Amino acid sequence: MPVLFKLPALAMKPKFSTFLSAALLLLSALRLGAQTPTPTPSPQFQDLPPPPPLPQFTPLPLPSISPTPTGTPLPDGTLPLPLPVMPAAPPLSSPSQISSELAAPLPAQSAEPLAPSPATPVLEQSSRAAVTKEMATTDFYKALNELIARQRNPKVPDLKIEDALQTAIKQNPEILAAAQELNSSSGRFISIRSKLIPQVSLNSNYGFTSREINDVSFGGGNINSEAWSVSIEFSQLIYDGGAVVSGIRAALSDEQEAYYRLRSVIDTVISKVKTNFFEVVLNRALIIANQQSVDLLTEQLKDQQNRYEAGTVPRFNVLQAEVALANAKPPLIQAQNNYRVSMFRLVRLLGMDYPPGFPSEVPFNIVGKLDYKPRTLNSDESVRIAVARNPDLKAQRQLILGEAARVNQQVAGYLPQISASARQTNESDFLTNNLTDMVNGWFFGVRGSWAIWDGLLTYGNVKTAKARMEQGKINYDNGVREVILQVQEAISKLLEARETVDSQEASVVQGVEALRLAQERLDAGAGTQLDVLNQQTSLLQSQTFLLQAYYSYIQGMAEYDRALSLDTRFQDIFDDPLTKPQAKRFNKLNDPERPQAKLPRQYRKQDPIKPILEKAPAPSPTPTATKKKSN
Repeated sequence: MPVLFKLPALAMKPKFSTFLSAALLLLSALRLGAQTPTPTPSPQFQDLPPPPPLPQFTPLPLPSISPTPTGTPLPDGTLPLPLPVMPAAPPLSSPSQISSELAAPLPAQSAEPLAPSPATPVLEQSSRAAVTKEMATTDFYKALNELIARQRNPKVPDLKIEDALQTAIKQNPEILAAAQELNSSSGRFISIRSKLIPQVSLNSNYGFTSREINDVSFGGGNINSEAWSVSIEFSQLIYDGGAVVSGIRAALSDEQEAYYRLRSVIDTVISKVKTNFFEVVLNRALIIANQQSVDLLTEQLKDQQNRYEAGTVPRFNVLQAEVALANAKPPLIQAQNNYRVSMFRLVRLLGMDYPPGFPSEVPFNIVGKLDYKPRTLNSDESVRIAVARNPDLKAQRQLILGEAARVNQQVAGYLPQISASARQTNESDFLTNNLTDMVNGWFFGVRGSWAIWDGLLTYGNVKTAKARMEQGKINYDNGVREVILQVQEAISKLLEARETVDSQEASVVQGVEALRLAQERLDAGAGTQLDVLNQQTSLLQSQTFLLQAYYSYIQGMAEYDRALSLDTRFQDIFDDPLTKPQAKRFNKLNDPERPQAKLPRQYRKQDPIKPILEKAPAPSPTPTATKKKSN
């Protein structure tokens, strides 16, 4: 079929029109001949020479003719814009050229490898990842060291974690208050114990009586108007139904409870110091992570502005970089504020004072980093150690023993009380005028009392003491569960932090490499700015998660050590009251391997730590194994 072209009605010259028509008819005939199969010549015309080939005509391009602007004028009197110029028709190719182009083989496609080829050695991949991780770590810690150098105050000393712990043990207000509570309990124990020791008292008296009163009272005579007396008295409690002995036992339990409370406070403060110290280190590291993100986004903004001024990127790229930079600044500001607040909190926790005249100057320089040292933990063994060593449980156990002693102390109200006394008296002789004349002698006596009816006072006291003892037992059982929960939570937190560290360390390495590739693709014109921003955000998140995972692991270890009471080795550095001569009895209590005190008789079968401390029995051999052994 011939191809028809519909042309606009144009005013043409006759010669040009005739030539154009002839050319179109010839082209149509050529295409029709190419599509029609060539007939096989008959035998009678085989000897004739072939006809000469038709000449190849190249069609001329159509001239571009601008139409005359015509149309209805607009309301303002101007004519409408002319129609766009018709594009010129492309030159038509010959049939042989079209066939040769279609028959030409396509160029080979070289696809970008999405994964390393099998021929790539594994050692090369691992070494490249290690180099990438080392570069990222080196750059990070280099910037961190520069920040530490800038913030270091040469007027104050450096503070390591060991120095912080020793300072807190000596100066922390909570520890000092708990030590004074221990002294108070020791004082109450001495006061109650004094009732078993004989009492000695010295009494003296002097008086003057006017002569008028003597004359009236004694009818005159030789009466001394002055009188004096000096006596010394000895008293001893003989029997009170066991009230004093029970009170001494209760006071001793209170003293030991106060001691274990002191140990618990020290464990808690040590855990807080570790957590707060490394929180300062974390916030300082987060400053570097966010600062690096801000610096990179600042460089990207400058690059996009230069590209925009050169006309290679649109204005949208510049706006996108500005928004990303603005969004990256609030986390940096927050990290800087958290760093300052954590420093001030650590000053209060250590019980330190600010330099005179500088109430906002931190009196130390923090020296340390987030050390990640994973430890192998056994859950069952950790629970056993915690139950056996935890000072809170020991304090609650002593509380039960103290309340049991108070029950016996109140029961003694049903029994009589007997005491004895002896007094030696020297006094003036009031029958003479000589003041030096005196009389003396001894007095011996025994005093007893028995409350036959006290209006149910003793019954109420006994009931109250028993209720407090039961309450102490309930709290102790729940305290054992609480300690087990603390150990399990600490171990779970450590496992979570360890898994997070493993995942985020790989993510940081991948993020650094992905960011480098995205930046190179953007520089080569094959990538977009959005790819670079996304990779930068992902890398910042990975770095932040990794730092927080390090801190979470350290925090979990501090909680784990507190629950198991692994840090209460403070006797050599804590001065009050453990190193005093009268506090030597605490040395045995400070031994973590010391067996637990026995509960009252009615609770011994219900001791919650007894089944925990017993290790699980070894599995019994199977019947098959026993049979083989007997054979």
